[in-house]
Amino acid sequence: MQNDTQPFDEIGMRKARYCRYIDTKHWTEFRRLFSEAPDIRFVDAEGQTMHAFTSVDEFVTTSARYLEGARTIHQVHNAEMEKVSDNEVAAIWSMEDYLVFPPGDDARPSSMHGYGHYYETWVLEDGQWRIAKLELRRTILEIMPKELVQ
Repeated sequence: MQNDTQPFDEIGMRKARYCRYIDTKHWTEFRRLFSEAPDIRFVDAEGQTMHAFTSVDEFVTTSARYLEGARTIHQVHNAEMEKVSDNEVAAIWSMEDYLVFPPGDDARPSSMHGYGHYYETWVLEDGQWRIAKLELRRTILEIMPKELVQ
C-alpha cells in the first residue's frame, strides 16, 4: 500500500532546499528543482506582475546576478498541498524573505523584507518532484533604498 503523504514529504524537503540553495547561492542545485520550462511569476502587493520567466536558465541566471554579494534568508511555512494526480501536486506556502545588499552604487536597494504566498505546481519528472509553476504573490514588501551620499 502506497503512502499518500509521500509526495508531500518529498516536496516539503525540496522546498526547504529551495530556500537553502538561494541563501547559500548553490545555483546548480537550485536549478535542478525546476522543470525545463517553468512558468515563474512574481506579483507585488497590488497584484501587478513584477517579473516573469519561462526559462529556468534565465530565472536562475537573473536570480544569481541580482543576489550577488547579498545576505539573504528565505523561509516558508504552513504548507497546503493537494494531490492533483499521481504526477502533480498543487502547493501553497506562506513565505518571508529578507535580503541585505552590499553597499555600492548599483541599482539595488539597501534591503528588502517581504511576506506573501507561493502558489506552485509540482510535477514528477524522471523520478524527481520539480516546480513547473511558481507564482509568488506578495502581501507586504518593504524596500529600504540606499542612502544618498553627498
